[in-house]
Amino acid sequence: MEFSTTLWEWYGQDEYKRVLAVCEAIPGLTFLAMNADAQRDAIPYCPACEAWSETMLPLNEALTVCGAAMPSEVRTGLQQVWDLCNSLPETAFHCDDWWIFDQYEWQPLREAAELALDLVEAVKISPYLDELILDCRNAVRGLKS
Repeated sequence: MEFSTTLWEWYGQDEYKRVLAVCEAIPGLTFLAMNADAQRDAIPYCPACEAWSETMLPLNEALTVCGAAMPSEVRTGLQQVWDLCNSLPETAFHCDDWWIFDQYEWQPLREAAELALDLVEAVKISPYLDELILDCRNAVRGLKS
């Protein structure tokens, strides 16, 4: 079964936390798959802090929230990206250095993120991403009617 179908099934089953976790991970994967110049241009402040909190932590959240409910191939792909995030050495991941994205350790992370985007079928989900995030956030907060 395609992962986008799984995501829509979760949505139909009111599994809003799962859908939200995956949807919030997609922008992070997209960022991690970018080239160094695009990454630098996308970050408003400290590159390491922003990359960690805005793009990497949502991956862990998706893995934690979805757990075994996520197809193993998708879970493995996301786990590989998360593991690569955690294995970045200090020389490639430290505060206030706009050139961290040029370090060679980021290239395997980019490749793994690109693969993970394919595995979650981000192309199929992205047209609905903003609406899904808003709707699922509201549902999780008890605001969905």
